[in-house]
Amino acid sequence: MDELEFALENIRGHAFEDFAMDFLREQGYDNVHQSGESGPDGGWDAQVELGGRTGIAHASVQKTWRRKLRSDAKKVADLEEDRGENYDLLVFVTNRDVGGVQEMDMQDEIREKYSWTLRIHHRKDILGELRQNSPDLANDFLDVDLQHNHDHVEEIERLLEGQLDDIQSREGYADDLMDGSAVVLHIIPNGVLSKNKAQSGSVPDPSVLFETIGSYGEERGKYTKAYGRDGSGDEQGSYAVLRNDGLYESVSVSAFVENREETWIQGSIDNTLGLGLDASVVLAARNAVNDLSDMGFSGTAFVWLSFLDADGVQLNVPDSRRRAIAYSPPVFERSRYTTEYSTLQIGSEEVIEGLEPVLDELWREFGEDGTPNIEEGKWALGRYTHNGEILLEEGDW
Repeated sequence: MDELEFALENIRGHAFEDFAMDFLREQGYDNVHQSGESGPDGGWDAQVELGGRTGIAHASVQKTWRRKLRSDAKKVADLEEDRGENYDLLVFVTNRDVGGVQEMDMQDEIREKYSWTLRIHHRKDILGELRQNSPDLANDFLDVDLQHNHDHVEEIERLLEGQLDDIQSREGYADDLMDGSAVVLHIIPNGVLSKNKAQSGSVPDPSVLFETIGSYGEERGKYTKAYGRDGSGDEQGSYAVLRNDGLYESVSVSAFVENREETWIQGSIDNTLGLGLDASVVLAARNAVNDLSDMGFSGTAFVWLSFLDADGVQLNVPDSRRRAIAYSPPVFERSRYTTEYSTLQIGSEEVIEGLEPVLDELWREFGEDGTPNIEEGKWALGRYTHNGEILLEEGDW
């Protein structure tokens, strides 16, 4: 899978809807304009014309594309009746693979049921058009420069490993980080290797993990670095770096609490014990993808969470669990661990669904069933407010 394929497969609903409108214009559709309400995936529709025929277009990133197409067709039929209009055309844009036989079967089904011509633009077609005729769309919406294509996943993973090596040895950005267990959040744009640098002229102050207030950063050439409140001088408890190529890295040692012979990290929001791992990651990631958007980046970004030198660290879970009879706190049993990557949409505040598999995986490494803080892509436990503003509450995406 190359950079373009990765970006198209992982694009989120709203961003794909915006992409689909411009893609249809590139394909020769006339008068493409949004006519319905945009939703995470499916409320969007657009009126289109092609060769004198009029119709409605829908865009979707759902894996069950046939079910979604049938649902959209029913909505279009209702729209046709409500407006007293006669449509000739149903257009469906999806980033999923559609086989030739599947496409013909669906065309027959739609023609027999609604008398419309169905045109499907799917993954293979879209990739071909972007590579051959519309490279600017790939750059504008997916942040992929087709002049610089890479085996990018492997290269970015090597970049990540180099950053983690530096943190563990306290070199590079981590040369002033205090000793101890560390939790690390990396967010790296899919197009980081294409040499697209920040377009804003400056790099924003990055958010620091486990910091409940904004941190002031110092711009240092090609990156801005901010520190948390713990530590001073040559020994800092946490930091965040945002580079002009889009790489975001935040590390916290002070997130780990030493109590006698035990070391633990808070798992959930607690009024006394603090923000907790999951909430801290959500807020930092939300700010990071917005910063990347402000810098001129678009498309998707990889996200990883790592624990370094964390063998024996305990996870502090909600009170109801701690009060159980014969309760033993879950313990991390690896010195160094990095989750599988997930993806986030740059510029979107809806990061929780993308972070859920990463946080689930880390909780499972502690011996849990996954994070209790997120359910079905939504925040499930606790509210966090700052200066009277609700930053995180149940039901957030």
